[in-house]
Amino acid sequence: MNDSETRSTRLQKRRRSSVGTRETPVKSQKTSPKALIVDNGAYSIKIGYAEDSEPKVIPNCIMKAKSERKRLFVGQQIEECRDCSGLYYLLPCERGYITRWEVQKPVWDHVFSKNVFPIEDNPVILTQPLFNFKSIQDCIDEIFFEEYEVSSLFRCSPSDLTYLNYAKHKQTKNDACLVVDTGFSFTHVVPYVLGNKFLRGIRRINVGGKLLTNHLKDIISYRQYNVMEETYVINQVKEDTCYVSKDIKKDLVKAAEPYKLNSIVRNYVLPDFNLIRRGFIQENVKTELNDEDNNYQILRLNNERFIVPEILFHPSDIGIKSMGIAEAIVDSICSCPQDQRQLLARNIILNGGNCKFPGFKERLYADLRSLLPVDWPVKLYLPEDPITYPWKGGGTLLKTTDFRSNLVTKQDYEELGSGIIQEKFNNFMSNSSEVEVSKNLPYLLMKMIIKWK
Repeated sequence: MNDSETRSTRLQKRRRSSVGTRETPVKSQKTSPKALIVDNGAYSIKIGYAEDSEPKVIPNCIMKAKSERKRLFVGQQIEECRDCSGLYYLLPCERGYITRWEVQKPVWDHVFSKNVFPIEDNPVILTQPLFNFKSIQDCIDEIFFEEYEVSSLFRCSPSDLTYLNYAKHKQTKNDACLVVDTGFSFTHVVPYVLGNKFLRGIRRINVGGKLLTNHLKDIISYRQYNVMEETYVINQVKEDTCYVSKDIKKDLVKAAEPYKLNSIVRNYVLPDFNLIRRGFIQENVKTELNDEDNNYQILRLNNERFIVPEILFHPSDIGIKSMGIAEAIVDSICSCPQDQRQLLARNIILNGGNCKFPGFKERLYADLRSLLPVDWPVKLYLPEDPITYPWKGGGTLLKTTDFRSNLVTKQDYEELGSGIIQEKFNNFMSNSSEVEVSKNLPYLLMKMIIKWK
């Protein structure tokens, strides 16, 4: 028996060695290096290796539950929580920028652990918001190079990856296009002219998914139940029931009709985290329900379904002095060179979680069509999954000819310092003539945020 076992182990070793020799030339290819792509959003982290077809979406937060007060749930560990009612969120970002490192660092430790996505010796592509502050970039460089000891790092904005992914499939690299990134904390409108960001045309709206969820909590708490501590559940209600109205005046008239004639109203079954893990819309909405005869609570939604997403188009409805998405797009286009404006209107890319509202694309097209000249063609592109679309652009970035020259190694970080490599990252896909303009933008942006508060 011992002889047979030794022979089998020898055969296994030979097979492993032969397989290793076959894989060696594949790893040495320079065209498509293995890399870890991390789209670090304020609400969720989209992460995966370059060869993966789809990323893994992990919540970018730490959560505390009333049912298990002694335990903290990091990332996707929330799936192990038995009762998600009354969840308390610890978020690392404020207005889209990392401000609480005591929250962001444990989330990264979990994400980059051996059981999830270990970094090892792979290059890391990390996204950061536009006009990220220098102090935040210093902390990121210190964490990744000194604590995680990454071999090489590259940072860019999600809109850059969105543009690269779109240019690969839909157009040539030198055409103009406009990226609308509407996510958790804000909405960015970023024009790309001749393959570079046109910095003077970038517009930011301080309206995102977080604001919409909080506003929906206020409305429901005033009209039905006190749900101010039920952020997790109400966020699911928003995703399952809300939509963007094509004609808000007509929908308001429908919502004012009697219950049995009302085509807007929906009954939403709230989860009890025993038999129902996630709430759902009741199919027979016209059936009158008695909570005493049922073991679950019903949330009746009427005009909340379309009034909440309407804030994206009219922030002034809740007292925010800001343009809506359509006005910001038109203002961005008009600030670009005149010969590129029609091309920008013809190539508008939508990404971010707010784009998943039913009717969002149709409403935005109708608003743009009424604001832009009649002879201009207006075309909007909405990906199948607008949340993971920027992450997939990381694979396109790896295949560019100058990707390796843009990477910053740990040796570069130690020799050049954080300031020089930050200029390299921040100037990626930016026109050199506009770089001086961008240096003062973080300061002006901070003044805008403080004034808005």
